[in-house]
Amino acid sequence: MLPQNHGPVLWALFVLQFLVYPHLAQLHTARVADRERAEMHNLVIDSVLSGAWAAGLGFPLWISVALFLATLLNHAITRGMTGVVICPLAVSAGALASTTVIAFHVSTDTDGLVTLSSIIGLAVYLSLMGIEFFTYIRRLHEVQSAVDHQKNTLEEANAALHEQIFQIHDLQEKLREQANRDSLTGLFNRRYLEGTLERELARCRREGGPLTMLLLDIDYFKLVNDTYGHQAGDEVLRVFGQALQECSRAEDIVCRYGGEEFLLVLPKMPLSIGRERATQLLELFRRTTVPFENLRIPVTTSIGISATPDHSTTAEGLIRCADQALYHAKSRGRNRAVAFGEAAPGD
Repeated sequence: MLPQNHGPVLWALFVLQFLVYPHLAQLHTARVADRERAEMHNLVIDSVLSGAWAAGLGFPLWISVALFLATLLNHAITRGMTGVVICPLAVSAGALASTTVIAFHVSTDTDGLVTLSSIIGLAVYLSLMGIEFFTYIRRLHEVQSAVDHQKNTLEEANAALHEQIFQIHDLQEKLREQANRDSLTGLFNRRYLEGTLERELARCRREGGPLTMLLLDIDYFKLVNDTYGHQAGDEVLRVFGQALQECSRAEDIVCRYGGEEFLLVLPKMPLSIGRERATQLLELFRRTTVPFENLRIPVTTSIGISATPDHSTTAEGLIRCADQALYHAKSRGRNRAVAFGEAAPGD
């Protein structure tokens, strides 16, 4: 502007453009709700004004190039390809408006000072933008590193949580198993029997199938405790329970019912087959002796048999019938199996 001796009006516009307008735009942006949208509007206005100044000065080469490149860079950074399209349109609109008011003229030549100032200004602007972008990218890397670190921490915490949940479930399963098992023999206990027997009987009623129950009592068990001691009695119970478990099917339910009594539930087995099974068990325990210290303790058992639907269709009824049959077997000399409602063999 200096070598072309422009009047006071253009100098006043210069002061408004570069000293007043930026502050007004900043104040306006700070007060609106959508600041990003306001900044986009300011960027379009800057582009229009850049085109107007370039045209007003006669399109000087270096100044026009500097203004256009700076404006295009801003648009490309903030809006991508949309900004690349908007920038030339906005600059052209400003140039067209300026030439309409001032009248079109071209003064592309610039002296050495203007050229040098334009080159320095553009270089400084591009350098500052580069520094800003470098800082921004470094912050992005720092944020990404922090996010990755937090992600790894969360994944480790999640893995640890899953491991703890698995351990808790495993512990709960073990506690549930312990609650349903007899600590001495490892067989199911009476608590487990109560729920399981009801389910088996419900299935029998639904499918119309049979179920046989054997109630076993170790003969003269009190005499074993009195003669050899309670440790020997515990060993007899453990060996008896193990033998009973080993000769049972996978679907059979083997329980320590209480004291020296054991209960064997045989799903899908009719009464006739249940009698044969009881006879096999009697023979097994006749041949069984329990090693304890330097002794071999003989073991026999008495068995009471009941079945559904022959004797009862309820859990309480089956157990009661098996208990009465067991009492009958013991009263007839032990070491025998008796079904409910039948006389013991040898009577």
